[in-house]
Amino acid sequence: MKKHLAVIVGLGLFSACAFAGTTGAEFEELYQLVHDWATGYLGRAIALIFLLVGLGMGVLRGSIVGAIGCIAAAMSLLIAPSVVEGILTTLI
Repeated sequence: MKKHLAVIVGLGLFSACAFAGTTGAEFEELYQLVHDWATGYLGRAIALIFLLVGLGMGVLRGSIVGAIGCIAAAMSLLIAPSVVEGILTTLI
């Protein structure tokens, strides 16, 4: 009985993942808009601002440790859209 329950729960979890990237066509336009912002010039400009602020904080404090958060945010902004896209296309 426990094996059957585990299989049913597992199939239920995988089916939700499979449909997560294909349903909700009404949000496709919003997703495309935000994705274009993040991967386009707006995302690059925000990442560059994060990088410059982080480097400025590092110079003012005399330590790069204060800038690590800003540098991580800049890298996340540039890398995150491709990671999300990869996860969604892999599950479908």
